Amino acid sequence: MTPSDAAISQVLIAKGIKAYFTSRGEVSASPYSGFNICHYTGDSQESVDSCRARLEHCAGLMPGAIIVPRQTHSVNCRVIDSFPVEESDIENVDALVTTLHGVAVGVSTADCVPVLLADTVNGVIAAAHAGWRGAVGGIVDVTLSRMVALGAEPRYIKAVMGPCICRDCFEVGEEVAGQFPDDCVVREEGCKPHVDLPAYVASRLIAGGVSPMCIAMPSACTKCDSDRYFSARALGINSGRNFSMIVMD
Repeated sequence: MTPSDAAISQVLIAKGIKAYFTSRGEVSASPYSGFNICHYTGDSQESVDSCRARLEHCAGLMPGAIIVPRQTHSVNCRVIDSFPVEESDIENVDALVTTLHGVAVGVSTADCVPVLLADTVNGVIAAAHAGWRGAVGGIVDVTLSRMVALGAEPRYIKAVMGPCICRDCFEVGEEVAGQFPDDCVVREEGCKPHVDLPAYVASRLIAGGVSPMCIAMPSACTKCDSDRYFSARALGINSGRNFSMIVMD
């Protein structure tokens, strides 16, 4: 099934496992214009609810079956083992793991790396939000560990990264660049360093046992293409968020 909503794209991870990625859709002067389901960055609740209903419809999900954590750049990962989910259980959470069918787990991003994971053999899925703080703190490692605890095996895990900021756009200070390995940092004389955040995320997946052949890198840069995707660097933090989610039928 191909979503009919122009703001929503679908990727088939494996039979019965689908990933969805949202974009801004119809753009106006508002930093929340188009399609936004994130409830804690200043958009109206009415608009957020409308967009969530559109996404549920496109994905064929029951109302409320999309789990949207309130992220804080932490390394906290929550296992979703029952439905419905209390809001208090997904506060200060930056990754979700589940074995439930018909429940979508996802993360909101506006330059950070969204990582969707699926053990296509053992039926374990996850979504992680990897900003630079969470990435160097170990959010990918923690998420993989939680998946394994639920029966996943890294050799069967497929990973897909959604749109995020590219290396050329991710200019940082030395205090940030110094926390990444040299092969993920570009330094040119007279310029601030740049960090390849998706490459670092990929390196942590590989270190956790995921095959490089099973890792799909981002298809677009949010800042380069900020007319299509929400970008905090282009629009400010009080703006909409792209949403990336994964679900098992």
